[in-house]
Amino acid sequence: MRHFFLTLALFVVSATLFAQLDISGCTNPFAVNFNPNALEDNGSCENHPTLIELNATLDEAIVIGTGISNEHMAIANHGPVQMGLKINRRFISDIIPENGNDYFAWTGYSPTSFNDPTPVPGLARWDFIYSFNLGNYTFEDLEAYLIIDFDPLDSPGQAAPFELNISEVLDDLNQDDLASRQGSENLGFAYWPGLAGPDANLFDPMNPGVYDLGLRLDNQGGFTLAEVSIRVIVEEAIEGCTDPAACNYDPLNNLEDNSCVYPEPLLNCDGTCANDTNNNGVCDENEVYGCIYPEALNYDPQSTSDDGSCIFESVCGSDCERFDADGNGIVQANDLLLFLTFYQIPCE
Repeated sequence: MRHFFLTLALFVVSATLFAQLDISGCTNPFAVNFNPNALEDNGSCENHPTLIELNATLDEAIVIGTGISNEHMAIANHGPVQMGLKINRRFISDIIPENGNDYFAWTGYSPTSFNDPTPVPGLARWDFIYSFNLGNYTFEDLEAYLIIDFDPLDSPGQAAPFELNISEVLDDLNQDDLASRQGSENLGFAYWPGLAGPDANLFDPMNPGVYDLGLRLDNQGGFTLAEVSIRVIVEEAIEGCTDPAACNYDPLNNLEDNSCVYPEPLLNCDGTCANDTNNNGVCDENEVYGCIYPEALNYDPQSTSDDGSCIFESVCGSDCERFDADGNGIVQANDLLLFLTFYQIPCE
């Protein structure tokens, strides 16, 4: 009997261990139904849906430099992981995308800083910002890629697109343990030829053209978790006034230089009134209505437009009352009309 119970106990322990070793389920830690106890993947993994937002705001602030906002970004949210990409005017301001993910930038040299407009040769006026927020994961768990494709508008050829493994770059910089990374280096910076290889020299941000920029996040198995992309349309800079309401507006200008000149209040750019109903040279908003005739008894020198209220002194002396048929104190055309009404009627 004793031997029987010992055998039974060993059987139960063996069965339990065997059951534990036989646990199957989703073994992908980035899946919605990840089972940390599963020892064998049974193909049941359900991936997080990827939510793409355009012209959106990152959950966390950009931590590099100064004056760089986390707004106006194309963002991909994949479960606990978020990544974003945008363009800004380097040391000037954010660029607000048009048509969802089209950013318009201009050729020209970047200012030295936010406080110093002195241009710096070699640094493009526009810049791109990318951000990865991996939550509880690191770049040892995920592979992050930056994809760049530049199609020059003035060239019959096309530069070959290339992918930069950001995870490897961070590893080269001994920053592979970071869960978040932002970068503002533009394509003219030595960062690119050094880390992206000689192909990076094909991409010159000082030239007009169309840049397609993207971010991709893969797991270690090579499965793409999320992607997001934007398009940057770089135009030849024509600096000038870009406000149609300004006097010196030129529709050919595409880069505001703060040179706009505006008319004085109530006036057109040529100095005439914007509103002058009676064409007397006095703007409607400044009109003062009253009697404008100096010979009138109630003449008002402050009045600019006649309102029909003038009263004139009688010119007929003591006989005025005889000719004032309507008794209003003034001999007018109405008095003549009344006289003609009774003309040739016999008087009793």
